[in-house]
Amino acid sequence: MNQSEKPIIPQENMTLYQRQLCGQRFKDQVIKGLNPLLKGTGWKRKSAWVFKVDGDWYLTAFITGGTTPDGMENLINVELGIKPMAVDPIYWKATGLSDNIKKPPSFRSNAAFKMPALPMAKQTWDKNLTDVEQASTDIFNAITGMAGAAIKAIKSKTYSELVSEHENADRYQTLFWCSLIAEGKGSTALEKMRAHYFKDGQEPDAQSQAAEILEGFRSVIEGKDAAHGRHLTTDIYGNQKIP
Repeated sequence: MNQSEKPIIPQENMTLYQRQLCGQRFKDQVIKGLNPLLKGTGWKRKSAWVFKVDGDWYLTAFITGGTTPDGMENLINVELGIKPMAVDPIYWKATGLSDNIKKPPSFRSNAAFKMPALPMAKQTWDKNLTDVEQASTDIFNAITGMAGAAIKAIKSKTYSELVSEHENADRYQTLFWCSLIAEGKGSTALEKMRAHYFKDGQEPDAQSQAAEILEGFRSVIEGKDAAHGRHLTTDIYGNQKIP
């Protein structure tokens, strides 16, 4: 290794902080090492996001990393998710952010206001991570493998069913509603939203935050774009109980 290069492999004689820096540098180099592997595959990269548009589906993998707790081993995590291409435009139209539809595909991964992709698989490497090129190859192969499994899973049932049956379904309420709308089940989506935000069938105050959210999605179901509303954009996951 050139003496001017900063270390990427943790050593025993380093402080914990120095080891952690090694892990971050290693992760960054591994992510950059994906670039030549992605060429010609349809996969693209934006920062730590690797994504692909596959027909009506959007696949996205997020890469994180560092070191094991003791700092002695480099560590990398990859989580892959999938969502219909239709759900982001539904959400953006409902929130008065229709201009986002014109953004490049990467925006559906790293934008602040977008529908989260439903996590389908996750893989961790935390042993003998010393070769950047090999790690990049392993991660790319894992991403494509997880993507293939995700595509297979969505052929077995509707996407809204997959979301509702997910182990963390409560974290993806808005994704569930948008997927129902995308499947032509707008009335069901509104019923689910009302049940989520209002208890005992109570009628919402027309000026309430929840009423604004419902009205935004109702507009989309009726084929209209909603006016921008701050409450709509603050409950991305649909997991707030709003009065």
